[in-house]
Amino acid sequence: MHMTVKTSINNLNLIGAITALLVTISILNGTAQEVVHFAGVANEIGTAFMSAMLTVVLAATSFERIK
Repeated sequence: MHMTVKTSINNLNLIGAITALLVTISILNGTAQEVVHFAGVANEIGTAFMSAMLTVVLAATSFERIK
């Protein structure tokens, strides 16, 4: 028996996930350092980690199952 699951995409969460991903990549590349001057290495790593976690959470919540 074949079962299909209908899903819906929450556009705002998906846009937020893409934006947070771009912020994470710019922090890891060092291009964010030109605009934002971090207080230290630990601060930069913490910000990159929190941005990556925000990316994961927003990407996970952008898809919803339709009942």
